[in-house]
Amino acid sequence: NPADRMKQKELRLALVCYGGVSLAVYMHGVSKEILKLVRASRVYHGEPDPRRRETASFAELDTSICHECDTEEIYFELLRAMGKTLDLIVFVDTVAGASAGGINGVLLARALAHDLPLDAHRKMWLEQADILALMDEEHLAGKWSKPFMRPLFWALNNRWLSQFAPDAEMRQKLLIFTRSRWFNPPFSGDILTNMLLDACAAMEKDARPGASLLPLGQKLELIVSVTDFYGYSQNIPLHDPPSITEREHRHVFKFSYRQHPSGRTETHFDDGHVPGLVFAARATSAFPGAFPPAEIGEIDRVLAARGENWFARDDFIERNFKPLIGAGADPLKTSFIDGSVLNNKPFGEAIASIRGRPAYREVDRRIVYIDPDPEGGHLEGGGMPPGFFHTIRGALSDIPRNQPVRDELEAAHQLSERIRRYRQIVAATRPHVAMRIRDLLGEMPQIAPGPRTIARWRDEANTRAAVEAGYAYDGYIQLKVRSVLDGLAELIAEASGLVLQPDERLALNRAIEDWARANEIFPVRWTGNGSEAAPSLAATSWVRFLRDFDLSYRVRRMRFVIRRLNELYGEYGDKTDHTSALDEFKTSLYECLELLSGRPAQRIGTPEIVALCKEVVASGAPTAADIGKLVDCIGPKLDLVGADHVIDQTFAVISGIYLSYEARFELLQAFVGFAFFDVLTLPLNKWNDLDDVDTVQVDRISPEDAKAIRQGGARATLMGRDLGHFAAFFSRRARENDYLWGRLHAADRLVDIVASAGPAAIAASGIDLDNLKARLFRSILRAEKQHLGAVPDLIRDIEREIATRFNIDMDPGEMPKAASAPSAAPAKGDTSTDEEIAAEPRTSTS
Repeated sequence: NPADRMKQKELRLALVCYGGVSLAVYMHGVSKEILKLVRASRVYHGEPDPRRRETASFAELDTSICHECDTEEIYFELLRAMGKTLDLIVFVDTVAGASAGGINGVLLARALAHDLPLDAHRKMWLEQADILALMDEEHLAGKWSKPFMRPLFWALNNRWLSQFAPDAEMRQKLLIFTRSRWFNPPFSGDILTNMLLDACAAMEKDARPGASLLPLGQKLELIVSVTDFYGYSQNIPLHDPPSITEREHRHVFKFSYRQHPSGRTETHFDDGHVPGLVFAARATSAFPGAFPPAEIGEIDRVLAARGENWFARDDFIERNFKPLIGAGADPLKTSFIDGSVLNNKPFGEAIASIRGRPAYREVDRRIVYIDPDPEGGHLEGGGMPPGFFHTIRGALSDIPRNQPVRDELEAAHQLSERIRRYRQIVAATRPHVAMRIRDLLGEMPQIAPGPRTIARWRDEANTRAAVEAGYAYDGYIQLKVRSVLDGLAELIAEASGLVLQPDERLALNRAIEDWARANEIFPVRWTGNGSEAAPSLAATSWVRFLRDFDLSYRVRRMRFVIRRLNELYGEYGDKTDHTSALDEFKTSLYECLELLSGRPAQRIGTPEIVALCKEVVASGAPTAADIGKLVDCIGPKLDLVGADHVIDQTFAVISGIYLSYEARFELLQAFVGFAFFDVLTLPLNKWNDLDDVDTVQVDRISPEDAKAIRQGGARATLMGRDLGHFAAFFSRRARENDYLWGRLHAADRLVDIVASAGPAAIAASGIDLDNLKARLFRSILRAEKQHLGAVPDLIRDIEREIATRFNIDMDPGEMPKAASAPSAAPAKGDTSTDEEIAAEPRTSTS
């Protein structure tokens, strides 16, 4: 029924990927499963014919035949079952990662941006994420390297080492590792960089031009945290002394993708940007002491040896090092270490990224964080005071990495509460505003009003809002003008192309305040206490200033109208003729919003304005006269009044073509009457645009939450958490174990997350979620058993647990056959076996 398609919702995921050293292998399994869910959603919604979507399988609709497909078909069935009452679109629009999560975040974001496979990365993680593959030949122990370590290791092996390294391969490689070169990072930065370059190249094998897993018009942002080892100086203004200097070590790299409705694509995930992505992945995972710090010169050297170019090198440096360059530092001489040193859980970056995203329909916004080991494997214990080295290591590494995210989660919860309260206030005031707008509009004509009429209504609404609000308008207008002055400072700083130090920004703000005071713009001299003040408003200097520079008000108004339009989907959901009309009108509204949002960059990026802004800002002490010159130059170029005319015309023409009388009247109320709403809500928002953010809910993917197969969390499932989270680098069996559990745990939690986005649709569909999970788990086992030769017993155990847990019979055809052991790691260094270690003579170690 086409009417059912009107009940649409977007499940938007913002991923936060934690660090975890060798638990990166687990996170690869999780990210691979997330990609499969998103691809299933894309294929399902990519079919325009609803009848075909109800009958065709995933394989029949999927055009990307190069991908390994297994669980996609089952996710597709879940979305189709829900689609009887809810059209749920699932996609990822933000990925923020640190350390091991940063590497996986880079690769996943690239796959999402251009619909690329992650299949080839299984080999990278299982075969190359091994100490023998990651270590330089010159660092590895030879047959006679540090022979005194053999009897010591033999003693440890017999006494307690097997408790921490239960597998023979792990103990064998620990001996090699401990006998290798000391006081140098054992792992090679060049080798890791080459691995990542090869991984990105493997993704391109069957790439399709123009393909993406992002809906048209939506933006994907990748944020990778790193630590600038030396940092850069920043001046901070004080009272006495006037300023101090501190060093900033926190740093993030940002990449984005967006395909505009016009078809134009902006991307940092194509071939030309791969070296920048690889550098971000290499830098964020430069674990102190294990890998050498990352430098841009390293990737230049590796690319030269490979005979490859970095076409977007200058763009990468310019985009990602503005603060550092502005402080006078040279990015080429900067060293970066693991992002988790200072920012292991980049929640703040993820929350900031999701603001202002367009919403074409109702949105269920989730922040999903991936935490492989919530308990913190290397901080277990307690009761006994820590020793000397334990204390130092905990203070420098373990404690910072395991710092709780209580503050970030509380901030997300508080933001959601503020948004919820804001929506309640808007809904409560809507009847009052509707009465005022009806008085203003009179009898709404059946024919859509023209642009001049809409412009006149807007002006009258602004005047009435000012008069009727009385003294409350005084506080509103002071706040509004102050916020626009701040926006002018941002505009000038951005146009200059310079990175301003805090004291330089303060000087610019003071100069703008002086100019505003001299021109009677701020403080606003508001004397309105009745209708007699209305005619004089248009002539005031602060009204003229707002007409020329109040971009944020216009953006807020467009987002407010879009929000109201989204609500109409539910209110008119039983009328089939409204769906396509609302869709078409919303597309036009987003084009208007893009016209406003992109106007500063398009209009004031001329050489003359850039040069003038740079001259004023670089002086360090701009004057009110300097600001006056800039205002006189920027205002006409920005031409926001001209943009108003374009939007009025678009609103008049498109609403007359597509919208019914009822829908047109509701949206005109929102558009014309926004002046009344803004008076009430801007002080509530505290200058923040709450209307462009949806209520945020937080979900976690971790072994502690995925209990459908096995209880006990990370302790009962993951091997890579041992040896301070390094264990999987020492054992193929550990890597296969963690990768498999990563996929299984992700499948378990993703079903829960999707189901929670549409509980009514799940109930109406009659789908058995337990049965669906069992099918997902078995699909993963069937797909992976041919690649996981080191864990046949684990696969058999999991199959038995699935049969027991879900009360289903074991399928003999699904029972894994004994697989041959994986090929040995590259023959490097001393390859003494566990048996040879045990056979060493008992030599005294005194």
